Amino acid sequence: MPKPYKRFSFNRISIQTKLPLLICALLLSAILIFSFAIYYSLKDATLKTGKERLNALTNELSSMLAQSAQLHMRIVHASATQNSVKQNLKSGGRELRAEALAILDKLHQDSTWVSVDLLDSNRRPVLRSNKSKVNVKVNINDLLSFTPVGPGEIKVGKIYNIKGTMYYPTIASVSEEKHVLGYILSWELVHNSPETVEQLSQLMGTGATLLIGNIDGSLWTDMITPVSAPPFDIKNVKGLIEYADSNNKQMMAQMQAIPGANWLVLVEFSEQTVLEGVNRFVRWIVAIGLVLIVIGVFAAWTMSRSITKPLGQLTVAAEAISQGDYSTSVPVDVYRSDELGKLAIAFNIMTAQVHHMWQDLDHKVKERTSQLEMVNKELEAFSYSISHDLRTPLRAISGYSIMLKEDYEGKLDAEGNRIIHNIITNAKMMGQLIDDLLSFSRLGKKELKRTHVDMQLLAATVVNELLQNEPENKYKIHIGLLPSTEADQVMIKQVLINLLSNAIKYSSKRAGPEIEIGSKDDIVRTIYYIKDNGAGFDMAYAGKLFGVFQRLHSHEEFEGTGVGLALVKRIIDKHKGDIWTEALENIGATFYFSLPK
Repeated sequence: MPKPYKRFSFNRISIQTKLPLLICALLLSAILIFSFAIYYSLKDATLKTGKERLNALTNELSSMLAQSAQLHMRIVHASATQNSVKQNLKSGGRELRAEALAILDKLHQDSTWVSVDLLDSNRRPVLRSNKSKVNVKVNINDLLSFTPVGPGEIKVGKIYNIKGTMYYPTIASVSEEKHVLGYILSWELVHNSPETVEQLSQLMGTGATLLIGNIDGSLWTDMITPVSAPPFDIKNVKGLIEYADSNNKQMMAQMQAIPGANWLVLVEFSEQTVLEGVNRFVRWIVAIGLVLIVIGVFAAWTMSRSITKPLGQLTVAAEAISQGDYSTSVPVDVYRSDELGKLAIAFNIMTAQVHHMWQDLDHKVKERTSQLEMVNKELEAFSYSISHDLRTPLRAISGYSIMLKEDYEGKLDAEGNRIIHNIITNAKMMGQLIDDLLSFSRLGKKELKRTHVDMQLLAATVVNELLQNEPENKYKIHIGLLPSTEADQVMIKQVLINLLSNAIKYSSKRAGPEIEIGSKDDIVRTIYYIKDNGAGFDMAYAGKLFGVFQRLHSHEEFEGTGVGLALVKRIIDKHKGDIWTEALENIGATFYFSLPK
């Protein structure tokens, strides 16, 4: 039969093995923490530098492209201000045709200028440069709608991809006295060799990539061919952009508009390239750490062997004490001048003290238990005396007073009737006081019977019971949302009865008495409250409210025994909750009590 499998437990390992493992774990933790700290510190610093470099590159490239666009616009604008061009447009292309064509031909600064056209105010072609090599077919109305050019203005339009070749227009208005006579439309080729783009990338460093795109996002290019648009919404980004590319590589980029052109410049590079040096440094740190771990484990193993023997003898002595043998002490051969020797001395002293304290504690426990049993018996006798010995004469006083009132009420004067009424009233109050005291004393011995309590239903039941003998609609009582709880339902009902009775009693003299029952949620407890607009009280005396026989109003103002709130506090204390109050004199009072969740 195979042996039963025993689950691995670290506690079963000897200290001789644990110590090297502990040293290994500490060294490993230190190296990991140190490596992570260095890595993230260097990473943050490197990324911060990369971001600053990215921002500088973007600003510099945007400025360079803006200057280039401004140069092109100045050249075209100079041609648009020539009188020959204006006269040609005024004459519908008939006058000064040769002079105007010469001006258009001069706009072909290099091989990238592929076409120059002169348009009238209705955007119809009037002249075309003789040096034009390409007829760029686009909708002129759409072009000028996207890039409107007013009198005296000149703008660079967006890039167009026509049959795999990219062009962009420069549009200048030919105007006179703020009236547009026509337009000069020049088209230039967007093209760079792969070698040129590669050199630019090397100059930017960190494997940076430069993209140029239209401001409406309709086309993006790497200056060689059209490329896919960046994977983010260009209209809703500002500053630094971080995203994952199509290969799921984390990229950093910054985008900026080019002044004077309908273009955006985007510079991007991968975080992996930026952090390559950091990763290499951290790998060296980890390798050195592993060497240190091997050295540390060997040293710890050697040290542990000199400690485990005396600790074993201390363990034997401790096991003897755990079995009740307090006379056991550590053998003399364990006494040494190092920490283990001091531990042995302290261990023997502790053993003697524990033995003495255990004997003393056992005696005190027996003595206190005996005293407590005696006090409990006296309390039970006191309760029995109140229940039986005091009730009998009290019932007699109350009964004879009622008989006297019924038989002789007509024969006594007003003072006699008042005295008999006071005797009956005080006897009744004394009976209620005895009942409250009995309830208060019995509560200490009563065990909690926790069940699920529907506080919403319980509050409604208590309200109906308390108002069944009251005039209809006299009290306006609002019951809010009351979460259920786990508690002794009988005791919690007594809490609601006492607090609601107080709210009804102390608001009864108001013209429109209002009472609110609600709750508040907390992290570890549920708070319930009962609020009224009654007589209230001075908060300076709030500390007396929950003591037995403590009342803040006279019996002539409001009846009561002064035990109800003390009983409420004792119930809430048994539930390990809290009770407190807030009030303003002649404004009202709010009583809060909490129950743990």
